[in-house]
Amino acid sequence: MQLLSYLLYALFILACMVLIVVILLQPGKSGAGDLFSSSVSSTAFGPRGTASILSKITIGAAAAFMLIALMLSLPAVTGTHSVLQSTIPEATPTPTPVASPSAAASVAPSAPAAASPVAPAANASPSASK
Repeated sequence: MQLLSYLLYALFILACMVLIVVILLQPGKSGAGDLFSSSVSSTAFGPRGTASILSKITIGAAAAFMLIALMLSLPAVTGTHSVLQSTIPEATPTPTPVASPSAAASVAPSAPAAASPVAPAANASPSASK
């Protein structure tokens, strides 16, 4: 499985390089300025004629590029590993366990209960009342 993936990547890079070289070697078409001239010999939208060897190689390299790119996107070829699934999953907060009432009743409080704020006059000092 791994060997097939490496072979497809090598063919993909080769198709990319061939496509770049062949496109750069092709002669340029007539420019936009030639459209407005009265030259009858060069028609802008005329028949294309026979395709040269460079255009045939371009078509073949473009078809190979697209087919290999589609094959490399298949999980069966490269494995089931996804780039989107390779990230570390976000930590989900776990709920704190709620103690059952029977467990809470059996545990004795370690600190004395705080004074209730309802009766503040009961905690008044004797010097304040004089």
